[in-house]
Amino acid sequence: MYTFFGSLAFVIWGLVPIYFHQIGNIDPALILANRIFWSAAILMIILFIKPTLLDRSQCTKKNITLATVAGVFMNLSWVGFVYATTINNIMAASLAFYITPVLVFFMGFMFFKETIKLPQKMALVLMVLAIVAYVLLDKQLPLLSLGISLFFASYIATKKLIKLNTFGGIFFEHIVFAPLALWYIATHSSDITLMDWGTLMGTAPLQLIPILLLSVSLLKTPLSKISLLQYIEPTFHLALAVWIYHEPISNGQKYALILVILSIMVSSIKTRKSTPKDAINKS
Repeated sequence: MYTFFGSLAFVIWGLVPIYFHQIGNIDPALILANRIFWSAAILMIILFIKPTLLDRSQCTKKNITLATVAGVFMNLSWVGFVYATTINNIMAASLAFYITPVLVFFMGFMFFKETIKLPQKMALVLMVLAIVAYVLLDKQLPLLSLGISLFFASYIATKKLIKLNTFGGIFFEHIVFAPLALWYIATHSSDITLMDWGTLMGTAPLQLIPILLLSVSLLKTPLSKISLLQYIEPTFHLALAVWIYHEPISNGQKYALILVILSIMVSSIKTRKSTPKDAINKS
């Protein structure tokens, strides 16, 4: 069930570009500010109705600080994603979220002592080669893709450190930034139409629902499995970019994607556990 929640979160995120593609004329920072503020408002209403959702005993300085850091990473990744979508570069977002799972797996090894086997090591090498191919062919670094992926991988890794319940983690990720978001909305919304307001307010549940699903999934799902589930999202992005919005694909993106997908296939290889019989045969 926890794995299903994680899968559903990435399916929703995979379809999100359709929504943001309709509001490409709006500043991505303003979209982010509205997402934060209206999400915080919804969470405050929920907390008012059911105060027991927030476990006060878990609201330590360390946990709130970590939730704030996680919120920073999420917001930076999110604004990069929205920017890529609104400038008709969903392909950059797709590449970003193909890279992210390998980064998550690497962080699981580095910071949480999760096992990294030969296939995963090979996957990391292929990921580096993908970036090198992009640079050599397109004569530039995929900065937008790398930024989105690094920030989102950092968000997931930070979430694993937070000892708050699901609601508490999401609550502090948003409420801390609500005053700044409200200030930005108040000072940058003079040209927003009534229809735009409705669309901007809709970004809150559009983001809260998958975050809630992912947060629940992270309670019991190891980062190694989360890293595999993450491939759902960029696959949807790639399909949208190629078949729905007909975005051009550069040579760098093309070969980088091929290497990244090969990396995915390699990283998913399961190595057979050694048995006593194997040990006897080796001796």
